[in-house]
Amino acid sequence: MDLILLLLSTAVALSIATFYRRRSYAANPRRLPLPPGPKPELFIGNVRQMPRKQRWLKFAEWKKTYGDIVHAQAFGQHLVILNSYQLASQLLGPRALYSDRPQFQFLGELMGWGRMVSLIQYGDVWKRYRKLIHPAMNKTAVRQYWPAQQKEARVLLQTLIDRPEDFMKEIRSMIGKVVMSTVYGINVESPENEYIVMAEAALETVAHVSGIGNSLLNMFPILKYTPTWFPWSQFKRNALKWRVIAEKMVEMPFADVKRKMATGKALPSFTAACLESGDAPDEIIKWTAGTMYAAGSDTTVASLTSFILAMVLYPEVQKRAQAEIDRVVGKDRLPTFEDRAEMPYMDCVVKEILRWKVVSPLAIPHRAMEVDYFQDYWIPKGTSVIPNVWAMSQDETMYKDPERFWPERFEGEAGKNIVDPHSFVFGFGRRVCTGSHFADANIFIVAASILAAFNISKPLDENGNEVDPVVSFSTGMVTHADPFKCTIKPRSATAISLIQAEG
Repeated sequence: MDLILLLLSTAVALSIATFYRRRSYAANPRRLPLPPGPKPELFIGNVRQMPRKQRWLKFAEWKKTYGDIVHAQAFGQHLVILNSYQLASQLLGPRALYSDRPQFQFLGELMGWGRMVSLIQYGDVWKRYRKLIHPAMNKTAVRQYWPAQQKEARVLLQTLIDRPEDFMKEIRSMIGKVVMSTVYGINVESPENEYIVMAEAALETVAHVSGIGNSLLNMFPILKYTPTWFPWSQFKRNALKWRVIAEKMVEMPFADVKRKMATGKALPSFTAACLESGDAPDEIIKWTAGTMYAAGSDTTVASLTSFILAMVLYPEVQKRAQAEIDRVVGKDRLPTFEDRAEMPYMDCVVKEILRWKVVSPLAIPHRAMEVDYFQDYWIPKGTSVIPNVWAMSQDETMYKDPERFWPERFEGEAGKNIVDPHSFVFGFGRRVCTGSHFADANIFIVAASILAAFNISKPLDENGNEVDPVVSFSTGMVTHADPFKCTIKPRSATAISLIQAEG
C-alpha cells in the first residue's frame, strides 16, 4: 500500500511539474529569464520588502544590487521597476505595447477614479478622452490661457503683501482659480469656494490609497463583492464614501456650466467648448474636465511650494534670477509670457523646479499588453511597469550633485547635453501628461512674478535672527513639502505700488 501511495504521489507531482513547465514555455517560448530582483517569498512575493511609504527609495536601493531594471512580485503580480531615464525612454517611449494601465481595483473601480484619463485603460474610450484634451492643451493652444494665468499671478502677489505667512494656502487658491476658470469658466473669489473645497476633499482621499499593495483588493479583485455589512469590509465602506466625493467633484462644476449655457451666461471654457461641439457624450466630457482639474492643481501647487523652499535655501539662485528679470523687464512693470524668450536663466530655474523635488516620485504604472523581450529579459503579459522618476531625477550620471538646487546645470552648450526633466516628470510614451505645457506656463509666470516683486529668505526667530526652516515632505501619489515658515517681503516700495497698480 505504501508503495502504491508513493507511486501515485510521484505521478501527481510529475504531472503538476509538467503542467507548469508547459505553461511557462507557452508564455515564454524563448526561455529568457525575468529581469533580476530580490528573492520573493512564497505566495506574497516581495510585498514585505516594499515599504508603504517612500517606496521609490527602496527601488533605488535595489538598483545598486540588481541594476536599472528590477523584477519583483506581489501576490503573483509581476512588477518591473525602471530606475533610469534611458531605460524608461527606450521601453516606454515609442512602444505602444506599454500604453495600457493596470486595473486599480480600489482607487479605480470602487472609488470611481478609473474614469480619469490618467488611469483609464488603453483603447477606444481612452483615445476619445485624449482627442478632446489635445486640441485644448497642446503647446500652441495653451497660449489662450496665458491671460488668465497672468491675471491670477498678479492677484497672488497682492495676497503675498497682505498675508505672506499664508503663501502655501494662497498658491493653492491661485492655481485652483486658474484651473476652474480655464476648464469650467467659473470665477472663484476665495479658497472657500464650494468647488475648490470639494476638489481638495476628493484629492485628499486619493492620498490614503496611493502606492502598490495599498489594498488587498488590488491583489484579490473578488473582494470588491464583499457586502458592506461584513465586519472586515471597512475598506469598501470607505471607498464608497470617497466615491461620492469624487462624483461631486466632477459633477458639480460640469452641471454649473450646463446651466449657464442654457441661459446664455456661460463664459468661454474647455467644458463649454466640448459641449458646444457635440463631439463626445456628457460622461466623457465630464470626466475629461475632472481629470484636467485633478491633474493640474495638486501637482502644480507642489512644484511652486518647492520653488519657494529652493529660494529660501539657495539665495544665490534667487539673486541671479532677479538680476535677469530686472535686466529684461525693468522695474516699472511685471513679467509677462512674452519676456520668457529673453530669460534663459528663468527657463533653467523652471527645469530645476521640476527635477529637484519631483512631485510624482513613482509614475503611474504602465501595463504590458503582450509578452515582451527586452535586453535579453522576458517581461510577461500583464506586467506592471513602474518608472522610478525619483531615481531618474537623482541620477548622478545625469545630474552632478543632484540634491543641490542648481539651475546652472542646464545652461549653455553643456546644458544642451543634460536631460531636460520635462522628458520624464510628465510621464512616458502615449501616457505622457497632456497638461504639461499648461503646468509649465503656470510655474514660469508665478515664479517670475514672485521674484520680480519679492525677496524670499529664512524665517526669523523671536530675536529677529534668521533660522533654518523645518521641512518635511508628504509621501502620497503627489509629494509636496509640508507647511514650513519663511520670510517673504516686497523688494521695494516701488514693487508694492506696481503690484497694487497691476493687481
